[in-house]
Amino acid sequence: MSTVDKALSILDLFSESRPSMGASEIARTLDWDKSNVQRYVNDLAGRGFLEQDIGSKKYFLGPALNRLSIVRSHTHPTAVEIEQVVQQLTETTGETAHASLLVGSNLTTTTIVETRIRGTRVYIDPAAFLPLHATASGIACLSCLPAEDVTRLLTPELEDFTGSTPRNEADLIGAIQSARQLGFAKMSGTFERDVVGLASPVLDYNGGVVGAVAVAMPVARFGEDIERNAASAVKLAAAQISHQYGATLADTA
Repeated sequence: MSTVDKALSILDLFSESRPSMGASEIARTLDWDKSNVQRYVNDLAGRGFLEQDIGSKKYFLGPALNRLSIVRSHTHPTAVEIEQVVQQLTETTGETAHASLLVGSNLTTTTIVETRIRGTRVYIDPAAFLPLHATASGIACLSCLPAEDVTRLLTPELEDFTGSTPRNEADLIGAIQSARQLGFAKMSGTFERDVVGLASPVLDYNGGVVGAVAVAMPVARFGEDIERNAASAVKLAAAQISHQYGATLADTA
């Protein structure tokens, strides 16, 4: 490993569940020599990437990271980056694409890009919540949640939107398991009668689900080739947006 790789490996150890670490703990975790670890943490602390607690002697993330985060948000705003990804998804699939954030038991739409090459296209209401049980975006999010969270979110009586909306546990669990295996969810006629949606989950730096990205198209245009191409594009878009939230390629694979 290069010197830069080693320094970044140390920084990657810190998280909300592990906000501080001593040099010995870092050395044990990485299986490195403690004297080498001490040299690296001293250098990182000297540049402000780590700080040391005077009492415990443990290290925690330093203010230099705040500065870089501010520069990043000003020069490459997350919202702009996500809109560009959704725009590319629309151009690739020729269909309306949208991104959403998980808010409680619903999804709120944050970005919508309608196709300009189709006379008939799906309209996404920016003010409407996307229910977890009835949409591809919702099922994609549920596929990344622990079983107890899925049960909690699906416990209340679920609304039937089209007559084909899945409302029983067996149908929903089947859709969730399929999305987990494939990396994308497909729902047809479950929220709007004549609409098919394909969606993949968006993850954060900790591997937690924060939302989804999806394409929506009329049922009349849907087919196996369309599904294959759209699924590939949706999964790529989800990986790109997840990257904006700090997820690594390994997290989104």
